[in-house]
Amino acid sequence: SGAPSAMPAMGSAFVPAGNLLGDPGLRPEGHMFVGSKAPWHTIADHLPQHEVYPPGFPAEGVPRPRVTPREGITEGGCLCGEVAYELRGAPVRMMNCHCNRCRQGRSAAHATNVFYAADALRFTRGAELVREYKVPDAKFHAVAFCSRCGGKVPRVSPERGIVVVPAGALATDPGMRPMAHIFVADKAPWYDIADALPQFAQMPPAPG
Repeated sequence: SGAPSAMPAMGSAFVPAGNLLGDPGLRPEGHMFVGSKAPWHTIADHLPQHEVYPPGFPAEGVPRPRVTPREGITEGGCLCGEVAYELRGAPVRMMNCHCNRCRQGRSAAHATNVFYAADALRFTRGAELVREYKVPDAKFHAVAFCSRCGGKVPRVSPERGIVVVPAGALATDPGMRPMAHIFVADKAPWYDIADALPQFAQMPPAPG
């Protein structure tokens, strides 16, 4: 999980809102670095959008580079770049999960997970750096991450025959979009769902 970091040069600290247990009393003011936005994510609210940093922000930045997509392969990696992987074939489903575990594990408003068949994953670099943490009282919930930078990476769940992929770490488009919001009963109080996707208090009903 992410942790607060002091920024003395700016006279402030950055706090991952997903880890907050209560309501900070503030709401998001805008979107920045939309020039590098994930292709699978649609911004549905009416907050201001900035290509990089908003005007007056005490820093400079440029949009992050993109990876050239390859047919039939979705690529991803960790923050430091030491771990890289590819996923072959089409994903099975994609969900936005608002449960407490996902929010704290990703340090975000919610986790967007893409699910593939377990044999779709191949690490192309840094597999020896991957570590896993399983929540002790959870049946399935666990995270895999780079032991160097902490960036989240895919984790195979052999019990279910799937690989759970943190969509935010993907470098190319998986070709699927989120299908629903789940566990919205645990939604962060500071986050408003602005899109029209179906919402479920917990898990969606089983198909068929």
